[in-house]
Amino acid sequence: MQRTVQRKMMRNRVLLYSALLIAAATGLSACTRTIQSTETSIPGAAAPSVRGEAPDAVGAATGKVAVEGFLRAVKAQDLQTMSAIWGTVKGAARDQMKREDLEKRLIIMQCTLTHDRWVFLEDRPRLQTGGRQEFQIELTQGPRSAKTSIVTVSGPGGRWFVEDINLLPLKEFCR
Repeated sequence: MQRTVQRKMMRNRVLLYSALLIAAATGLSACTRTIQSTETSIPGAAAPSVRGEAPDAVGAATGKVAVEGFLRAVKAQDLQTMSAIWGTVKGAARDQMKREDLEKRLIIMQCTLTHDRWVFLEDRPRLQTGGRQEFQIELTQGPRSAKTSIVTVSGPGGRWFVEDINLLPLKEFCR
């Protein structure tokens, strides 16, 4: 079971890195036309615009709230909030990565996860190894719809982070 989860997460990371390389090679095409970071530094503070928490808070109180906040930030094109909710057991990714790499990955995720609406497909998350929670969701963008999964993990201080997103089913969303 643990190997299956690890393989799945590795596959998703490879897909994300592949998308990142393709986007970098093509100048991020459609995505960069509408998404711009106006902040001078991502590390440090999260904008509270789509989160009801203090500006310096990272992560979320629960896995479900992390998914909701992350998708709300995607819709609002709020890279700051996305960077405060995306992370690992070590904490927010923005505190573990170079700003340039972080922004590229956030832009790819924002473009790929762009949606008009979304819903949880199941009442409860699927429990994974290491206390991770996998949420099944469906995103809708215009006439397109796709089902995917988002894995959350508990990090420092019991805060929850979006750790992994299966982007493969969403490849048609970033056009």
